[in-house]
Amino acid sequence: MAKHKTAPAAKFLLAIAGVIVLILIAGVLFTSNESTMMKWAFVPSHEIATEEATEAPDYSSETAWAARPGMSTNALLLPEGIMQTMQVPEADVFYIHPTTYLSKERWNAPLDGDEAALGRRANFALKYQASAFGLAGQVYAPKYRQAAFGAFFDDSGQGVQALVKAHADVLAAFDHYMANDNDGRPFILAGHSQGALHALLLLAERIAINEDLKERMIAAYIIGWPVSLEGDLAPLGGIDACESPKDTGCVVSFQSFSKDGDPSGILEMFAKTPGLNGKPRAGTTMLCTNPLNWHVGAKAPKDANLGAVELVSGAEGIAAPTPGLTGARCGQRGILYLTEPPQGSWREFMMTGENYHAYDYNLFYMNIRANAANRAKTWLETHR
Repeated sequence: MAKHKTAPAAKFLLAIAGVIVLILIAGVLFTSNESTMMKWAFVPSHEIATEEATEAPDYSSETAWAARPGMSTNALLLPEGIMQTMQVPEADVFYIHPTTYLSKERWNAPLDGDEAALGRRANFALKYQASAFGLAGQVYAPKYRQAAFGAFFDDSGQGVQALVKAHADVLAAFDHYMANDNDGRPFILAGHSQGALHALLLLAERIAINEDLKERMIAAYIIGWPVSLEGDLAPLGGIDACESPKDTGCVVSFQSFSKDGDPSGILEMFAKTPGLNGKPRAGTTMLCTNPLNWHVGAKAPKDANLGAVELVSGAEGIAAPTPGLTGARCGQRGILYLTEPPQGSWREFMMTGENYHAYDYNLFYMNIRANAANRAKTWLETHR
């Protein structure tokens, strides 16, 4: 596959999405006082233009990947008591990890220069998110110069510049993967939080404009990032929301809140910010896929939860799944509410408004694992 350059239109889309990030993270997930404190604690004090440049990743080298076939990583882990059954051998998963770089030393993280960020990437992102796709195919997870956590609290425009740089790496990784590794196989696109943003933009900049890639995409799991049906998916030319557990070529997305959570901030900002079509999203529909039955706008009891896996810091493996931990229902405005929100350690990383954002994958781990494999098998049965 030939190399691609980011077109002006694509850069415009990224700039819009960057603005959304800054508003949503700084103005929604935290109160105004918390945002002020976060800005002081995490936003770099230097200008991004003065930051010492780092080399772009060389994706022909294994060292530029957090996970890929042949590497021994936490993406290969299984929950305690779960045996690996036959992996779908003819499918791939391209997974983009969320923000793990919390330092204010740089606007963009070095690939391998921050031990704490490396630990979070391995012991949170790969361990509890990428591993959920291990039954569906071979996992490819690029390292990239992610925008630092502080970039999401910046109001000077430098945070957006950091996102643009991060996204350029993601595009380069995807292009290299397609040209050198994919070999025409169907693939799943997946991400969380910042990674989900990059995945959504990648849909627009690479997949929606290429009929072959659009046909071979099994599904896109845009988890922990709000998606507008009219403003974000409609412009993608046939890449729609997944309506059932076996739909392919489509998108799933949800945001997890407690049953009594207050998502007013995210709903307000969702309405005020533009979609990928450049138009305000006010009056549009936020996609809510219920990961317990994979229907849009649906409700499901806790009996449908095949198993949540607890996020345990410092644990070597993944804890045994807990079936039936919580049910879930999609509210009228696109938020996924937990009907029996878990307590204890499940609230350790909770965000303002009873937002279970950090646990989006953990809460529904076994459902995501089973569904990704089922969609991959369905795609193969349908196309071959």
